Amino acid sequence: MKQFLKQLFNKKQKSKTMVGKKVKLVSAPSGKLSSRNGFIGTGREFTVISPSGQSNSWNIVDQFGNAQGWAYEWEMEGFKLGIKELEKELSEAQTKLNNIQFKIDWLTETGSDEFSEDEFKVYQTLKLLEDEKLSRLEKSKLIAELIKK
Repeated sequence: MKQFLKQLFNKKQKSKTMVGKKVKLVSAPSGKLSSRNGFIGTGREFTVISPSGQSNSWNIVDQFGNAQGWAYEWEMEGFKLGIKELEKELSEAQTKLNNIQFKIDWLTETGSDEFSEDEFKVYQTLKLLEDEKLSRLEKSKLIAELIKK
């Protein structure tokens, strides 16, 4: 009984740790079921987001957050990260942190209690227009970037 509970607990721990993992899909080992996910063997990177309806399977998304179906645990292999991938991840995280800091600065400067995306974009646009160090071309590119967000 003690061994059974230990195995059950370890299985739950394993399940919890799958969410958020970066994986690539590989062919199922002989004798194992296959999800028949069309991305098996492509080498593309996916992120595990949640358990799927099938036993021992997980829903996955691509790097843009688009759902890409599901796959069994044995069809997932850890995605190998190198310096290039880690630097990209760090850059994306830094950009995200900078955006949060800009929003906090905006709230502080305007005395607002609530964040408004539209008001923030207008404020950022006005701030860019006032910056004399930037050329018109640089200003237009930065404003276009703000509009896209």
